[in-house]
Amino acid sequence: MILARLSRAVREQNWFAVVLEFVIVIAGVVIGFQMNAWNEARLERRQEAEYLRQIDSELEAVMDELDFVGDAIDAYFNWITIFLEGVENGDPDRAQQGSWGLNAITSVEIVNLEPAALREMISAGELTIIRDRELRSALASIPQLQSSSQSSLEQMAADLSPIAFEISGHFEARLEDVADMSQRGFSEQTLQFDFDEVSQNDALLRRLNYAALQNRFQAAHFVRYRTEIDAIRAQVRAEIEERGF
Repeated sequence: MILARLSRAVREQNWFAVVLEFVIVIAGVVIGFQMNAWNEARLERRQEAEYLRQIDSELEAVMDELDFVGDAIDAYFNWITIFLEGVENGDPDRAQQGSWGLNAITSVEIVNLEPAALREMISAGELTIIRDRELRSALASIPQLQSSSQSSLEQMAADLSPIAFEISGHFEARLEDVADMSQRGFSEQTLQFDFDEVSQNDALLRRLNYAALQNRFQAAHFVRYRTEIDAIRAQVRAEIEERGF
């Protein structure tokens, strides 16, 4: 219809009508593009809000897991400290109280620091929808934090593996105590060992001390990464509040 009017205006040399029709066409195109841009911006803002809320929730879960793991690591250290205290003081009963530390002190815990929503964003190439540049940079750093953490913990596990094997040769587990772990069945008596043989084995005791030191390194590791994740989550929450998401 517009083309018909435009053709007629050209034939009649009605240049005002020609210009007017061109203006109408161009305005229509511009408005159409603008409406699409507004709609895309609205959808992107909604998607950004959904991602940030999900990341916030998942980072909170990561921090809870880091706290749980930190408590477990401290418990391992406490057990082995009690065990070594009993050995040093020639107190078999005290050593038995901390005997679970023989099994646990070489444990290396693993925590995934990277939220699933963030992995999804990065895989889809959608990290750019996060408007705040500093927050975007902070979120982009999490995969590297995860890689660094994983590498350090895997190296620690490799270092402790031969010690764990050696320690296991000095105790015997009462399997009936741990058959039903839904009841948290292990007790102070679950691990049995020859107190005299262990307490006089200087090489073994040195390895236990080394494992305890690695435990403290592991505890410091998780404290460090919890601090970094906490700082990033604070940025996420600040953005959510500031933007009204």
